[in-house]
Amino acid sequence: MSYLSNLLGTAYKEGMTEDELSAALEGLNLTAGTGEDAEVTRLKAALSKANSEAADYKKQLRSKQTEAEAAAAQQKEDYDKALKENAELKRSIALSEKKAKLLSMGYDADLADKTAAAMVDGDMDTVLANQQTYLEAQKQSMKADQMRGTARPAAGAEAGGMDYEKMIAEAQANGNISAAAYYTRLQAEEAAKQANP
Repeated sequence: MSYLSNLLGTAYKEGMTEDELSAALEGLNLTAGTGEDAEVTRLKAALSKANSEAADYKKQLRSKQTEAEAAAAQQKEDYDKALKENAELKRSIALSEKKAKLLSMGYDADLADKTAAAMVDGDMDTVLANQQTYLEAQKQSMKADQMRGTARPAAGAEAGGMDYEKMIAEAQANGNISAAAYYTRLQAEEAAKQANP
């Protein structure tokens, strides 16, 4: 650029644009046909070519920066998506594990689902409420099991026990003295239990 500064003299300023250089060169009033005019034309062409190349490099740099920014944005989006999917998978695994444990303890499927979700979410009020529901269901189940295990009274029995009088009378009518004696003894035992609880 020292040649341009020598050629333009005081009109030359550092960082001049192509248009400013062209205007400064026109202001020199070089006469046609001299070697200097050909040199100025050659310099103008070289300057124009250099400016054009600089503009191309700037465009390439901007496009690369845009591509890099787009790639960085896509990478961040992919990373965020992977984090979200990972969190969902961890939650799903935790729900499955909690539900399996609750089902093995005897929870029904719906209550196990709700309780597992509350455990994973940290909602202890719901967990405790569901546990109370489970305990009530267990109590009812135990009562039902006890009722199923209780023997039914024999036919002809009264609400308070066996009708020994009727059974003794039937045994005597049939001539079965040993059965009548057996029912008499059972009647006496029952009476003793009621007298001395």
